Formats: sequence, C-alpha cells, structure tokens
Amino acid sequence: MGIKIGKKVGVDLGTTNCAVAVLDEKTGKPIIIPNSQGEKITPSVIQFTEDGGVIVGSEAKEAFELGESGCTSAFKRNMGKEGTYCSFYGKSYTPVELSAILLRYLKEETEKVTGQKIDEAVITVPAYFYSKERSATMQAARMAGLNVRQIINEPTAAAMNYGVNHWRENAVIMVYDLGGGTFDVTLVQMKKDSQMVTLSTAGDHTLGGKDWDSRLCGILKQKIWEEAGISSSDYPEIDRTVTRSAEKIKKQLTERREIRVTLPIPGYGRFTTSVTLEEFEKSTRDLLEKTGNLCGSVLADMNMGWEDVTDVLLVGGSTRMKQVAEYLEEKSGHTPLSQVHPDEAVALGAAIQVHQPLPEYTVVTVASRAVPDDSRKNSGLFNFKKKEKVSEPKSPERKYKVDGPVGQEISFDNALKMTHVDVAAHAMGVIAVNTEGTRYINKTIIPANQRIPVKCAEAFRYYTSAKGENEVEIYVLQGEREPLDCQIVGKYVVSGIRHDRTQNPTLIRIQYSYDLNGVVHVQARQGNDTRDLPIREEPVPEDMSKYGRPVEQEEGELIAEPISAVMAVDVSGSMSGQPIKDALKAMCNFVDQFRDYEGGVKIGVIAVSDRSQVVQQLTGDLEKCKASIRSIKSCMTGVCNAGHPFADVLRMLKGEEGKRVAIVLADGVWEHQDTAIEAAKKCHRKDISVIGIGFGSADEKFLRDISHGDMEAMLVAQSELVHSFGKIAQEISADRSRGKHGRGGADSDALTWEAPDEQRK
Repeated sequence: MGIKIGKKVGVDLGTTNCAVAVLDEKTGKPIIIPNSQGEKITPSVIQFTEDGGVIVGSEAKEAFELGESGCTSAFKRNMGKEGTYCSFYGKSYTPVELSAILLRYLKEETEKVTGQKIDEAVITVPAYFYSKERSATMQAARMAGLNVRQIINEPTAAAMNYGVNHWRENAVIMVYDLGGGTFDVTLVQMKKDSQMVTLSTAGDHTLGGKDWDSRLCGILKQKIWEEAGISSSDYPEIDRTVTRSAEKIKKQLTERREIRVTLPIPGYGRFTTSVTLEEFEKSTRDLLEKTGNLCGSVLADMNMGWEDVTDVLLVGGSTRMKQVAEYLEEKSGHTPLSQVHPDEAVALGAAIQVHQPLPEYTVVTVASRAVPDDSRKNSGLFNFKKKEKVSEPKSPERKYKVDGPVGQEISFDNALKMTHVDVAAHAMGVIAVNTEGTRYINKTIIPANQRIPVKCAEAFRYYTSAKGENEVEIYVLQGEREPLDCQIVGKYVVSGIRHDRTQNPTLIRIQYSYDLNGVVHVQARQGNDTRDLPIREEPVPEDMSKYGRPVEQEEGELIAEPISAVMAVDVSGSMSGQPIKDALKAMCNFVDQFRDYEGGVKIGVIAVSDRSQVVQQLTGDLEKCKASIRSIKSCMTGVCNAGHPFADVLRMLKGEEGKRVAIVLADGVWEHQDTAIEAAKKCHRKDISVIGIGFGSADEKFLRDISHGDMEAMLVAQSELVHSFGKIAQEISADRSRGKHGRGGADSDALTWEAPDEQRK
C-alpha cells in the first residue's frame, strides 16, 4: 500500500466495530489502516471453530448472521465483570479474553499490512467506563501483546479528529456518541493556543444501538404472534431469526419509511410482514430521551443550557438513525454536524493522542475532615464531622463561561499542533458514616469532571490502636449516589502497619488518585514515612447490604485521638484583679482534665493584649504547663487590645497530629477585629478548631466570627469560667471513636507522593 507507519497507533475497540489509525508522516493528519482484506472497519465478532480455530471480523459476523455455532459479539458491554461470557467446545471465555483475541487480531493485521511492528498504542473506551472496565481493557491489551501508552475516552478522540479540520476558538461542542453498545455525551471547548478541553462527560455503557435492535426484535415477534399466531415457545428459532435480522432492518429504515421483511423460521416456513419507521421510532422514543437526559446532565454540571452549545457532533454508527439528528436539532436548535466519519473518527482521534505528551497530575482539595467509623473491626470507614467546613452554596452565575466569541474555522496542517485535556467521568468516594453516626453515605473525595490525572490534595489521615491488628480495609466508590447505587471499585486492604506499643494511636495516611487512564489508585503510608505500605485489592463481598441499612452500634474499644491545644488569654488592663485570677484558675482546671487522657495531649499558652507572647510552648508536662499559666500577669503584653494570638496559634499547631484546638479568652472589645478575624480564618483553613469564649464586655459577634469547629462560641459570666473551660476540655477529650482504629481526617499538611509505578512512564 505504500503507507509508512510509525510504531504508534490509535485503536478504537468498539462494541460493534473496531478500527486502527496512525498519523500520516507526509500530511500530518490521521489515517485509517485497513486490515489485510482491505476493510477499514473490522466487526467486533469472533467465531470459534470445532477444530480449535479462531475467526475474527467480517467472516465471523457473516457466520453469526447465518446462525452458525461458536459465534460471539457485544462482549465489550461486560468488560469489568467477573466470570464467563461464553463457552464453546468445552472452553469458557471471559470478556477480557475475548477482547484480547480481538486486539491481537487488530495488531497482527496492522503489522501484516504495514510491515512494521507496533510497540505503543492508545486505546479508546466509552467515557463512562468505570475503573474496573478501564483496568480490564488494559489487561486485555497486555494479553494481546500491546504496550498501551494511554486509555482515552471515545468522545474525546472523536472531538480531536473533528478539531484538526474544523477548529474554531471558543466553540463549545457537544459530542453525542451513540455506538452499538454504549452511549457517551461530552462537552468540549476549543480554547486558545490550540488546546481542546473536556468540560463535562456522562453516559451509559449499557445503552447503545443493540437496544434499538432489541426493540425491533420485540416489534417483529409481536407481528409474528398477531399475524401468524406463533411464538418462540412454539418455534424456539424465532428469537435467533429476528435477532439476526434486526440490525439489517434498522439500517434499511434509515433510507425508507416502510420496508417488507421476510423471515425464514425453521419448522414453520417463511413469514413476511411490514415494518414502518413510525413504529420503530415510537417504540424507541424512551431510549432516545434517555440520551437526551444525559445530554442535559452534562450541561447542568457546568450550569449551562442548550443555548450555550455551539454545535452537536454525531459519532458512532447508531447516529445514522434519522430520529437521532431530528431529536438533537429539536433540542439544540442546530443541525447536528456530520463532518466526521461515525465509524472512523474515534480511531483517527486516538492516532493523534498517541503522539501527545502525557499530562501532569492536577490536585483537588478534600472538602472536609474524615473520621474512620470504628464500630466494626478494621472497617476503614470514615465519619465526617459537623461544622468542619461548610460547602459554599451554588452561585446563580454560570459555573463556566466561554472566553469570548467563536472564531473563524481553520484547519491545522499538522494534527500535533492541537493538545487536549481530559476529565474523569465519575466522582470518587469512600463508604462513610453520616455526621449523626446513623447511616452509611458516599463521601466524595474527587468530584466528577476533574482533569486527569488527578489526586486529592490532602492525604486522609486517621489513627489505629497500638493494640490493633496490622491491616485496615477501605471501600472505594465511583458515582455520586448512595453507596449501594454506586460502582464499588474495590476492597483495598492496607497491611504492614507497624505498632509502637509505647505510643497510642498509630497514624496512617491514605492517598486517592485517578491516573491518566481514569483508573483508581490507593496508596498508604504510616506516619511520616516516605515509602508506601502494601495494599492488596480483594474481591468485594457479595453481600454488601449492610451499607444500605442503619449503622449497627456495637461496643468496642475506645481509642483516644492525640490532642494539641493552645489557650490564649486576654491580659489587657481590664483583666486586672479578680478577672485574671479567675481566668488562670479556669485554665489550670482545663489542664487537669487531661491527666488520665490516653491519647496523648500537649498544651500551650499565649498571653495577648497589645501584642502576642508565647508563655508556654506545646508540652505534655501538665505541671510545667500549669506553672507557666500561674506566671501570667495582667498588662504583661500591654494595657490595650491592639494585638491577636492567631499567628502564634498557627505556628504552634502546624504539623501537630490529631485534634488541634485553640481556646481564645477575651474580656473586652479588641481594637482591630477585622484583622483578628482574617488571621483566625487562616487557622480555620488549616483545620484548626477555634473556640472563642468571653465575659464582661466581650463582643459576642466577634467571638462567633473567630470560632470554627464543633463547639459554639461562648459568652459567659465571670463566675462561670471554670465550669466553661471544664466543659470545653470534656468535649474535646470525650470525642473518641468506637472500635479499633480511632479518629482521623484529611491532612491539611499534605504529603507529596509520586504516582505508583504503573501510573508513570
């Protein structure tokens, strides 16, 4: 053929058809590499013969349509599922094994045609594939002898192919990809500097052209019953006959409004009837509206509407059905684009991506602190505390705005001038316990539509008992619904935890990430170690029903979390005399509350008025701390209230493990309240709980503004100081977890971790 191929290819591993493409060195544009039969498209059908042979592609599809034995197809829809998909001649095959056979065929055919060995590939998958399906695709590729550079989403690849020849800066394109077995919809924007960015994606990997075929089968079987009075219970071959005919009838209805159909039914004879386009479209309207609802969801994710969509791009062989273009034009007001070949665009885009540089990790911030639920042995579940961080309400403004007007259409002379940024279709979360401790929830760690590869900014930290076992179990989810309505990615078991019997508890940090293929990864480290703890992935238990029921309250060992507390006391002139005496007495009483605390406590003290002075650095020596408290005098840092203690608080508590608390006692109105509030918020952002307590002429609103955490600000009588400080100490020390792990949370001082080896090149 004279086609010069490099060693990098793009592969569209479709449910119905496959294709392989490369970049042409002369034109800089992607081209399809046909198989040895000269076909650009290879049907995703396999036939196993009785003598042990394997036939792939058009010949296998013909055998399938003729009803020959040993044929299988549509196995892509079962990727990620365990167990057998089909069995022939005494041998069983999984979806991964079947996909590997198909990929090996594509590899060998391409190498035969081009005369060169393929050593690297980009393989496309439905955007809505979960981690399991993506991992299964990678496994199939390895079994086929392919070195996979990257897995990318099918709509992404199609958009890249379109963009090479039809680039319009600031255009927002909805890629509507309806294949034989899957449906995806993706919003992309063509931005400055030739960068294409995926904004949002959604889909259903069990919705596709095969479902339209099934509806046609239903129409045909109903006609056979009504017109001939027979059914599949009378003639079992009816089901196979109508199934083989459905796709052909569907294609004919793209050109005609009514067709005559003749079906040979073994044992009965030939049955003839008519099928109209109107009948077909009426029976499949709900399927079409399913796709429309998913289109609406990607727009809603960005707070956009159909009016914000510049164009709709049709991808996938099933978009040839007339109803698709008509429906989308009705929704969007635009005639859908058809400038890409629906069966070739995905492979062509993958051929561009295989030459792109691999993206760097982005980072997202975990929304709130997490506490393992320890009502069960080694549960690894998280309990999210109240009032740690409150989500901001959604703005009525659009979440996403286009940078400017849509530019003039241009065509790139080289496809590599275009770059692309993709996103994860699914939110990642963990099975958690709600704030009341009554039910299980799905707590999002990485939201959907984050650029990939991506990791959480903060390693989740939590604590296990020094008396506990050396393993912890964690359940990771994909999706945003209740736990049992989500995809349970896996059961991850962290092992190799080393316990120091002289210290209690043991700190474990867990990092979650999506790699550039959209595959979930979990890493764990102990304390400040720089090496990862071993993690093994185990099968998810068959019975997960308990996570749909109320949390069972079980007795267990109480594990105390380490506490670091700083008390900052107002020592201005108004505190002279009895006020300072009462305050110091209350502070000493606070210290005494922790004498029998098992989790370890360190307490520091600050005096503040015109300036802040650290009277006692954090110490676990409680008698030494009380002696420092007694040394405090009124006016020792000035007679007025020009200063604040929060810079010292932040400095003292930075890097401390466990619960971090600051108690600030005020006696009057501070001079620079706005400055103090802003400084207090810096502590809040570092997950330091601040409790404002005041008496005398203290400003109650100011106390509320500086406070943050589980406990409310307090305005009390001077005579109640001892009681109030005691109450705070009891609340802090009593806040413990049931079970064998203890408390934990998102670590605001995040570790910098390298990606696992399988994520790096």
